Amino acid sequence: MNDLILSLSLSFLLTELIECGFAFCLGKRGKALLLCAMVNLITNPPVVLLSRMLGGQWFLLAVLEVSAIAAEGVLYRYSGLMKRPFLFSLAANALSFSLGLCVNQLI
Repeated sequence: MNDLILSLSLSFLLTELIECGFAFCLGKRGKALLLCAMVNLITNPPVVLLSRMLGGQWFLLAVLEVSAIAAEGVLYRYSGLMKRPFLFSLAANALSFSLGLCVNQLI
């Protein structure tokens, strides 16, 4: 159980740092930056938990990531705070996922 909590916590923290940092570098401030953090709070824990529960198979992980990108894109679009919400979601998640893979190789 402690391993699961540690995994969820580290994944969430890294996702927040990477994706909110990405948003910040793109000039997002205030409500848009807070939105980025809140959207990750909604999508990251379920994706990580389901991935672990389903064995981390690549196909299932891809389905989960695409689902997260779509959900985040919808939330960003609904907020009206992002000009290209789905592109932003795709880019932020691709960056976060790629750096997460690198971190996992180092651990």
